[in-house]
Amino acid sequence: MAHEPDEDEEGSADPRVEAAWKALEAGDLAEARRRAEALEAGSPEALLLQAACFREEGEDAQAAATLRRAVAADPEWATPELWLAEILAADPEATEEALDHAERALDLAEEESEFLSAVALKASLEVELGETEAAKETLADLPPPDVRLDDVDLALEIADLHLAVGEPEAARARLRVLCEASPSSADAWHALGCAAEELGNEAEQRAAWKRAWTLDAAPGADPAGDRLSEAEVAAVAESALDELPERARALLGGIPIVIAELPAEADVDAGLDPRALGLFNGTAYGDAGTGLGGQPGLTQILLFRCNLERAARDEEELREEIRTTLLHETGHFFGLSDAALDELGLG
Repeated sequence: MAHEPDEDEEGSADPRVEAAWKALEAGDLAEARRRAEALEAGSPEALLLQAACFREEGEDAQAAATLRRAVAADPEWATPELWLAEILAADPEATEEALDHAERALDLAEEESEFLSAVALKASLEVELGETEAAKETLADLPPPDVRLDDVDLALEIADLHLAVGEPEAARARLRVLCEASPSSADAWHALGCAAEELGNEAEQRAAWKRAWTLDAAPGADPAGDRLSEAEVAAVAESALDELPERARALLGGIPIVIAELPAEADVDAGLDPRALGLFNGTAYGDAGTGLGGQPGLTQILLFRCNLERAARDEEELREEIRTTLLHETGHFFGLSDAALDELGLG
């Protein structure tokens, strides 16, 4: 989502510009456009506002074209460069160009929020390009890990980047500060558990994941987004099973597929990731003497609806997550490892 630049960016406190941003924040795109068109045609401020409207509407191509004009209109303004880099970063074929704009935004950034955003974006693009050492150097420009970052989402993104470049200690240090500052953030506690897992600290991992599960399970904590009914989730799962060979479907015939909101507390206490999308629970096929691979009532496949919803950006992606998770867990029933499932594209 586009955000309003800081008031002192561009040295502008034009009340017309401020009114346009307020209209955009209120969701009145028509009014924001009208006010943007009332500004000097082709001015950087007007172009940025128009680009913001396009971004709100999901029209990224038009937004990118408008931002290119804004960059040309004021080559020393970080915001259009950063926004353009963000849009291009979503296109795998434009990663190099996105990195160029992120580097430019980082050079131009004067406000702390844009500097930190540019650092995170540049490092993430370097990771995507396999330039791990370059990403480490980029992250080294950040404040020390024991310094609190006010933006929770950005702090989480930076911690994930530390993990991606092999710096779990830095990730854990940032996340400990974040959890202390934002103790009600389930995302922060979950990420801390992941960092602790990377470091082999099982006690901290389980404690952090239990905090995350407790917050996720609290009343009203369901993730926002597209929500399918239990019947709809089951229908998607059944459709995924239809992709399997007939023999595999026959072997799975006696295995119940259970749709739960979240993992059970006992499973999380035992070390299960509270944000797991699914779980195969029981004896794998071939590990016991029966054709269905285990004791009746103990073998089942679980799908965790809240976690699936959290992992998806829209209903289409949610349906694909359900499909992939179901096939992943059936793979465990047939004895496939996570590594083997990754090779099959079902990681």
